[in-house]
Amino acid sequence: MKKVLAVVSLCCALGAAGQQDIPERQMNVRQGPEAVFDRPPADILPALAGAKATGENGRVGPELVFWGFEQTDGRRVFFFACALRPEFDCATRVPAICPVTTTVLQTRETSGTMVRRNCRNVSMVGAGEVRPGCDDRSATASMAVGLVSCG
Repeated sequence: MKKVLAVVSLCCALGAAGQQDIPERQMNVRQGPEAVFDRPPADILPALAGAKATGENGRVGPELVFWGFEQTDGRRVFFFACALRPEFDCATRVPAICPVTTTVLQTRETSGTMVRRNCRNVSMVGAGEVRPGCDDRSATASMAVGLVSCG
């Protein structure tokens, strides 16, 4: 009985240690989906045909970015892209897109451009530098994409 209890306690402790906190939603994304994809959003998700960008863009952690759209029928949705990598858990990030309740309307997988930015705290600024002290590394990656609605 003591061995079983010790094993259960160890498993619970390891499980709790392996859990990560879900980053908060941040509304600080200025670039649109064209920075990630080489085709229009409606070509990726046909439900976005005729939809207009609202400018409500944000991220949940470094691996999930989302963009607000108003569909032709007036419904507001968020188009999201999340890098499919072993160290990222997209399924736990998607619900954080909305402040209260997130309803997933559609998901699929496609390829896009993932940018990793490394910035130094102190750097010299050169003429025309957009992000002084930052190095961007771009790579094509598999991504989970989809539409969610809030409410």
